Amino acid sequence: MRRIAPPEVLEAAALASERVLQSKSLTQLEAVAPRLAQGPPARSYLVVDTSNVLPETLALACSISVWEARQWQAASRYRLFKVITESTDEPPESVFQENGLTLFALPEQAVVPGRSPILIESIDLSARPIQCTLRRDAEAPPERRELTDHDVALIVSAPIKRERVKDQTSLRVPADTRREEAFLVHIHLRGEVRPWEIDPLRTAYEGAQFASAHMSTRELVRRLSAKAPHDQAFRNIVPVLSPGADPSSDFAGLSPSAKKARKAPKIVVFDNVAQFREYSAWRGATERERLNRSQV
Repeated sequence: MRRIAPPEVLEAAALASERVLQSKSLTQLEAVAPRLAQGPPARSYLVVDTSNVLPETLALACSISVWEARQWQAASRYRLFKVITESTDEPPESVFQENGLTLFALPEQAVVPGRSPILIESIDLSARPIQCTLRRDAEAPPERRELTDHDVALIVSAPIKRERVKDQTSLRVPADTRREEAFLVHIHLRGEVRPWEIDPLRTAYEGAQFASAHMSTRELVRRLSAKAPHDQAFRNIVPVLSPGADPSSDFAGLSPSAKKARKAPKIVVFDNVAQFREYSAWRGATERERLNRSQV
């Protein structure tokens, strides 16, 4: 089975290739080689807490307009201010502290694991405590875990935009695009860096009392959010679509019409799942850091 390298590895390889191609002589290439051996410089995510401050104060500290500061506060409590390279940039912590703002400087190593969530394959809502069947990796065996209110540190949920485009052989024929909305939930647990992901199109509910997995997911989020913070701010972010996986592909081979489907035009899926996972990753890392500070 062919394995695909993680996005950060591909990004580093592309950057290294670009630097090599830009070297016009052997001397320049020799100068670039030591920097390539060291790998890409470490980065930090700067997240600002927009609550409990005047918009004028937020605008001054972040060098934005007062109108934009109000938009930040209306959209979400936590805002990703910027991603800096530690070797060249200095976090403006003093500026934020002088204005009474809380800043979280998160090393990228704390964010990266959150981009690879653990899929919840099934949930038994009737069990006490709730029982979940997880699959940490595609090739790993399923495992049974309990989910209690005390375990949950943060819930992140959002509608997902998805487009299915039929691959057209003729440029004269307009692409056949079907738009649809989905729903994803990430449950960040205390002591774990990878969130649990619920996808109603891939997560089954044992002994479900509701008409659909989507309704069961909504009910689970309602129950858990009674005692844990629930972040829904991703819905305010403009969707950025990129090539994604088709959730229904897991069951495609079970369909009697699978052979007929193979003869149909290829379907290319675009969605903002990667964008949501990136948001959830730094948001979860922020919550872990906030909890650590509160315990000091």
